[in-house]
Amino acid sequence: MNTETAENKLGTLPVSQLLLKMSVPLVLSLLIQVLYGLVDSLYVAQISNEALTAISLCTPVQYLITGIGAGIGVGTNALLSKQLGAGARENISRIIGNGLFMVWVASVLFVVIGITAIVPFFGFQTDIVPILDMCSSYSRILCLAAFASLHQVFFERLLSATGKTNLTMISMITGAVINIILDPVMIFGWFGMPALGIAGAAYATVIAQMIASLAGLSLNIFKNKELHFQFSKTRPNGEIIGQILNIGIPVAITNCMISVLAFGINNIVLPLSVVAPAVYIACIRLQSFAIMPANGMSDANVSIIAYNLGAGKHKRILDTLRFSIIANLIIGIIVTLLFLVFTKPLLLLFNASDEMLLIGIPALRIIGISIPLLGISNILRGCLQALGRGKESFSLSVAQAVFLLGGAWLFSMSGNITLVWLSFPLMEIIRAGLAIVFVKKSFRLHNISAKI
Repeated sequence: MNTETAENKLGTLPVSQLLLKMSVPLVLSLLIQVLYGLVDSLYVAQISNEALTAISLCTPVQYLITGIGAGIGVGTNALLSKQLGAGARENISRIIGNGLFMVWVASVLFVVIGITAIVPFFGFQTDIVPILDMCSSYSRILCLAAFASLHQVFFERLLSATGKTNLTMISMITGAVINIILDPVMIFGWFGMPALGIAGAAYATVIAQMIASLAGLSLNIFKNKELHFQFSKTRPNGEIIGQILNIGIPVAITNCMISVLAFGINNIVLPLSVVAPAVYIACIRLQSFAIMPANGMSDANVSIIAYNLGAGKHKRILDTLRFSIIANLIIGIIVTLLFLVFTKPLLLLFNASDEMLLIGIPALRIIGISIPLLGISNILRGCLQALGRGKESFSLSVAQAVFLLGGAWLFSMSGNITLVWLSFPLMEIIRAGLAIVFVKKSFRLHNISAKI
C-alpha cells in the first residue's frame, strides 16, 4: 500500500465500511487483551476469595499505568492523524519521537512509585496481613516493569494512527496469548516452575507485555512506513509535547479516574463485606468485555474523526458518530440481557462462594443495566478527544467520579450493600446526558451542523 492510499482511506472509504474495517480488529484485539485482567482474576480466584480481593485492591495501580500510557498514546495518535489529514508530514517523526520520550519519563516515574509508595498505599486500605502482602507483591512488580505496558500501548497507537488496526491486533493478541499461557504456569508452578501465587500472575502479565511491545515496535519499523519511525527524533520539543499533553492529559486523567473509582469503591464496600471487593472486581472484569465494542469503535473514531476534521469533511464525522452510537446501543442491550439471564454462571467462573453469590448476583444485574449508556458515553468521549476537546472529556471523568463515589457513599450509609450498586446506572444516566451536551457544543465550535 502506498502513502496516498494509506492516507486517503480515512477520508474516502464509505464510513460504515471504514469503521467496521478499523474497529472490528480493535474490538477483537481489546476483547483478547481484557484477558490480561480476566485470566489473572479467574486463576487467582482459585487460590481464595481473599486473593481475588487483593487483585481488586490492586486495580487502581493497574489502571494508573494503563491510564498514563493511554494518555500519551491517544495524544500522539490524534496529533498524527490530524497532521496526516491536513497533508502536513514534516513533523511526523518529531511527534513520534516526543511521544516516545514521554513514555520513557513515565517508565522512570513508575519505578520510583514501585519502590517508595506501594506498601504505604495498601497499608492505608487494609490491615489484613495476607491481603496486604499479596497486594504489595503484585503491584510492585507491575510498577517496576511498567515500561512494558507503556511501550506496548504507544506502539499500538502508532499503528492505529494510520488505520493499521489489523497490525494493532497482532500486537495485542501476542501479549494476551502469552499471558494466558504463562498465568497457570507461574501461579501454580506447572512444568517444574516454582509456584509463585499472586506474584506469578504479575510476572506473567509483564512478560507478556514486554513481548507484545517488541512485536509492536517491529510492526511499526517494518510495516508502518507512513510514519517514518526514527529513534533519532526523540529530542524533547516543548511545543510538540504541549500539543500531545493538551489531548493526552484529559485522556490520562479520564483513564486514571478508574483508579480513583476503584480505590473509592473498594474502601466504601470493604467495611460492609470482606468479599465485596472480590464481587466488584468480578463485575468490572465482566463489564470490560461488554464495553469492548464501544472502546474499539471509540479508538477507531479518534483516527477517523481527527483525519476528517483536518480534511474538512464534516459529513463523514457525523456519519461515523451516528453509526457508532446505533451499533453500540444494540450491542449494549444484548449484553445487558445476557447479564440478567446468566448472572450466577458468570460469577461461578470466579469460584464464587455462597457469600460472594449473595452479594454478586444483584450487583452484576444492577451494574449490567448501565452498559448501553456506558457504551454511548465512551463513543461520545472518543469523539471529543478527536475534536481536541480535552477539557470536556476530562469533565466527563470528573462527573463520573463525583456522582459514582458520592452516590455509593450515600447508599452505603444504609448498611445495605445492594443499594451501593445502584450508583452505577444512576451515574451513567448523568454522564451520558453531559456527553451529549459537550459534543453538541464542540460541533458548534467547529461549525459542524448536526442533531444528536
